[in-house]
Amino acid sequence: MVWQALPRALDRRSAYDFSGGINTGKNPFDLKDNEETDGYGWDFDQYPSLSTRKGRTAYGASGGGVTYLLMNFGNTHLVRAVGTKLQYNSTGTTWVDISGTWAATDWCAANFDVNGPALILTNGTDAVQYWNGTTLSVLSSSAPKGKYVAADNRRVYIASGDTVSYCAFQNATDWTTVDNAGVVQYYTANGGDITALYSFEGQIWAFKKDAFALIFHTGDSRVSHRLVEQSNNIGCVNFKTVVEVGSYLFWLGQQDVYIGAGGAAREIGEPIRKYLNNINTAQIGKCFAWTDGLKYYLCLVTGSNTEPDTELVYDPRPDRRKWRVRSISLGGLRYGAYLNNVPYAGDYTGQTYRLNNGTTDSGTPISWSTTSRPFDDGAMEAEKELYELHIQGLFPAGSTLSVAVSPSDRGDDFYPINYNPTANNSVAQGKNLIVPLDTVPLCNWYRNRLSGTGPVELYQVQRYSRIQPVQN
Repeated sequence: MVWQALPRALDRRSAYDFSGGINTGKNPFDLKDNEETDGYGWDFDQYPSLSTRKGRTAYGASGGGVTYLLMNFGNTHLVRAVGTKLQYNSTGTTWVDISGTWAATDWCAANFDVNGPALILTNGTDAVQYWNGTTLSVLSSSAPKGKYVAADNRRVYIASGDTVSYCAFQNATDWTTVDNAGVVQYYTANGGDITALYSFEGQIWAFKKDAFALIFHTGDSRVSHRLVEQSNNIGCVNFKTVVEVGSYLFWLGQQDVYIGAGGAAREIGEPIRKYLNNINTAQIGKCFAWTDGLKYYLCLVTGSNTEPDTELVYDPRPDRRKWRVRSISLGGLRYGAYLNNVPYAGDYTGQTYRLNNGTTDSGTPISWSTTSRPFDDGAMEAEKELYELHIQGLFPAGSTLSVAVSPSDRGDDFYPINYNPTANNSVAQGKNLIVPLDTVPLCNWYRNRLSGTGPVELYQVQRYSRIQPVQN
């Protein structure tokens, strides 16, 4: 029997772009064409195109110990805890020791006023301190040694166990005056301690690992503070993941990532389910987040790693509301800060970095990859021959590109495609590939993987396939 060639009208030309972001929460066949099933090295700077993320540069010398705090002192400078030291950088990138030796543990901080601008610092072990830009002093002998602190323009709040203490009205040194200072207990049926505290939208948001509540009546001392539970199944597992981005509050919960506003919260983590399911729960206390003022960057400890290794970015702007994987080689960053529209982070060696800066990670080229969903070209039951790929993008000098194709819907069975690329250029160009049948066999569906290094932008990919007769 001799097969008859199918009409040329059954040849398929299809195209996809990269506007859908990463989506690991669905079966690959259920994804839209423009969604990724895997990838890393991206941000939203040139959305809807894919663009290589920006890098980071060292910001001064290492402090010589694990970073346990990085926080802005108003809009003046940064303060950091490294090992058992506190340091500040009032002049450029020079870090100066603050007198004293402290517990080697995570700190929490909040800006307030103590006879002038002050940064309130607490770690649950040492006496609560405040920094006025020149001197570090004990805040008050009666201030509770809580693990978490938050402040609005009226009071300072410190959480210890399941209790939130608050100072007298606009007096951070007074924690005892009756009918002015006081405490609010946050009791839940499942019990447990408070895990995070944050001032947002005029209320204090208090979190446990499986619940959250709002504290009201923070102004008039004649009215008792009132705690109202908002959810008994949405909580926060790490205070360092609570970040305010524009008009939203973000945090990491036990099963999902949440976005909050107006006292309510909703899940947004389903597209990054693969990464959430792979969190090293024994190291979840090292996860953290940061912002560039527009986006939420969530940094996780995954697999068998013991320091943050995977970084995800969510863009909440109305035309986006999607995730991308920024890095799978984070290098142990563990605390973020935002000062004068510039993001910073510190790592487990005590080094501070300026983020979203430059095109390398302190000289190391940035690697990137993107993997498409499995395409069936409208005939899932029929085998097909993928014979051409056409890629449009910007590939400047210093960037590289590799292409591979998989004949299955998941896994790592990719066949590299050899091609003679056009030269790098400072303007957009097309890269056209022939896909040999002796390299990629006939298949019911196929996936494309583009990977490389350096700053690139990817706009669209066209693929040409030939449908084969269905064999009974």
